Amino acid sequence: MRNPSSEQAFNFKKVYMSRNIGGYLVELLAKNDIDTVFGIPGVHNLELYRGLTASDLRHVLVRHEQAAGFAADGFARLSGRPAAAFVISGPGLTNILTAAAQAYSDSVPLLVIAAAPVRASFRKQWGVLHELYDQAALAAAVFGVARSAHSAEDVRDHLRLCLASLRTGRPRPAYLEIPLDVLAETTTLEAQRFDAAPLQPQASSDQIDAAVRLLTAAARPLVIAGGGARHAAAELQRLVETLDCPLVTTAAGKGLLAESHPANFGTSLPYRPIQQLIAAADVVLAVGTELGETDMYFTTRLPLGGLLVRIDVDPVKLSDQYAADVCVWSDAATALHSINQALTARSGWRTAIGGHAKFRAEIEAGLDAKTLAQWSALRAIKTALPWDGVVFTDMTQIAYFGNYAYPVDNPGQWFHPSGYGTLGFALPAALGAKISSPARAVIALAGDFGLQFTVNDLMTAVEVGLSLPIVVWNNSALGQIRDDMVAAGIPQLGVSGRNPDFVALARAYGAEGYRVRDAAALTDAIRTALTQPGPTVIEAIASSFEQ
Repeated sequence: MRNPSSEQAFNFKKVYMSRNIGGYLVELLAKNDIDTVFGIPGVHNLELYRGLTASDLRHVLVRHEQAAGFAADGFARLSGRPAAAFVISGPGLTNILTAAAQAYSDSVPLLVIAAAPVRASFRKQWGVLHELYDQAALAAAVFGVARSAHSAEDVRDHLRLCLASLRTGRPRPAYLEIPLDVLAETTTLEAQRFDAAPLQPQASSDQIDAAVRLLTAAARPLVIAGGGARHAAAELQRLVETLDCPLVTTAAGKGLLAESHPANFGTSLPYRPIQQLIAAADVVLAVGTELGETDMYFTTRLPLGGLLVRIDVDPVKLSDQYAADVCVWSDAATALHSINQALTARSGWRTAIGGHAKFRAEIEAGLDAKTLAQWSALRAIKTALPWDGVVFTDMTQIAYFGNYAYPVDNPGQWFHPSGYGTLGFALPAALGAKISSPARAVIALAGDFGLQFTVNDLMTAVEVGLSLPIVVWNNSALGQIRDDMVAAGIPQLGVSGRNPDFVALARAYGAEGYRVRDAAALTDAIRTALTQPGPTVIEAIASSFEQ
């Protein structure tokens, strides 16, 4: 039998440790380095918010759950740290699915925590609030990991799996749902820190040796690198200098080499001179890239004329439509380091073909007035930003060209929603990035139509109070679709709509607003916006830049 003093201490500990499972989940997040939550409170996730009020986690109130996902995506892309998004059951989940799909296609670590209706109603179609027949199954079609927790132990174990998936192999968004009756239950489980060691596949020596043999024997080697090589820039530079070969990047790999480096042939897969160069290569080394349609936009398959070596953490990419002659299942930095150790420097194909200058000149010789106007604006943006400035773009013509033309010298300075191709990405993603790294200069670059998908989160940006220039490229149309209709001989329908007065709209939200008509004015407006304690909408009139 306990003595009175020990009994009192035991009861005190029990009372102190007992809290609802919503609070327990928040404690687990804090223990495992999640410090920011984007979301909207609702009747089904109130117990999560009870936990937030007792924690030091930062909560950012968004105006739409899709923006919660995009903001958490931008937070992770720039900082390398995952953030969480809290959503309600039903429409909260369906609203954030678009952002989750974007994170999935672009390999972004994103954690979504959702409420679910009470357990007793699952799959019974009682007509309860926010009912879906199988919410977890719907999430499983979009997220890399999707789990439903029905106890405190489930919350712990499933969250451990979700967080591990964000740093294991190819990152994918992770989903955890908790029924609202479970959220309200109490638990005395201690919040614990999970093992944070990153788990990456390691290539075998046979794989490395086979890659080295092909690259050594190649007379015309070429490297294509994507977002999976972002942490291997130094090893990649060493490789292309040793082999004296061209490097072509996807939009996600932009900045792996300095723009001026003679081996950097740019983000240029959509252009015929580069396609012809790839077809002429006898060995192509693809590092951390899907080689997807959205990396090239002219076909679903590159014209490979030689052998293919692939380095990827995703085993699916080693055996898809580009089944490789040599597969290296590994993270890029480790594999490239091992390959570099075995290579000998030589004078090669890049020197023979004269470096990137003539290829870029050929690409740029055929640019029309509209594209040159976009280039003028892109140069103005670059001039306005400090050397480490960051641009988050939307699905808009100026960004498609900017994938090629906007110069960056380091990875992680240009972000584009490549794979899933979602309109509305730029504003909330840039806001999330700015919250993650407030000392960095971050801007959003959107089209006039795309901005209107998520313009309501301009209010969130005003509340956050961080400097955020938002450049709106106003061509008074869904410009790419209009041009595609014209090219296909389709009468234009639904591609020209009335725009709001973006400057007046910005001021209605409590933001600054400017309208500019040339490059010099755009540079000045961005520089001014970077000094403001809140967001600034800068409407750039596209037609004026053509003059």
